[in-house]
Order: sequence, then C-alpha cells, then structure tokens
Amino acid sequence: MISEVFCEMDFDNAEEARRRRNQRILELQDQGMTCTAENLYHVDGNQVYLLTAEVINPQWQRGEDYAPRLKDKNARPTRYKAKFEIR
Repeated sequence: MISEVFCEMDFDNAEEARRRRNQRILELQDQGMTCTAENLYHVDGNQVYLLTAEVINPQWQRGEDYAPRLKDKNARPTRYKAKFEIR
C-alpha cells in the first residue's frame, strides 16, 4: 500500500497540489494499482491532498481464494483413526 501527501504549502497554491496528486494517480493506475484520493485540511487551514494506492491481486478480483486449498471443499469429512489401541 502506498500513501502520499500533497500539501498546499509545498506548492505554489492548492490547485497545483491537487493537479500533482491527480497526475500521480494516473501514473499509479497505469501500473495496475487501485487509487483513492481524499481532500484533508491542515490545522492552519491549508489544504492537504491524500493519495492511497494498493495493488489488487487478479485472483482476488475473480473471487478465488489467495491461498491454495489442501482439500476439495466438497470432499467427505474423514474420521480420525488412532494409531494405537484404546482400551
């Protein structure tokens, strides 16, 4: 997961910070990441723009399990067999 912050104070104005954030979103989306953008406000009243991006596994998108299963889901349950004699 990637988180990046674009502060109004770091650029000429808030519009420039927002434009840079949007450019970065396009770059990350081209790399196959899913991005979200949020507009936050700093304590001093300056705008802060937040970008979060994460890689989505294609298997998760298709609804498949990430970890391979050891047994088939539809297999009958097996009973535990003791390796020693119980009296």
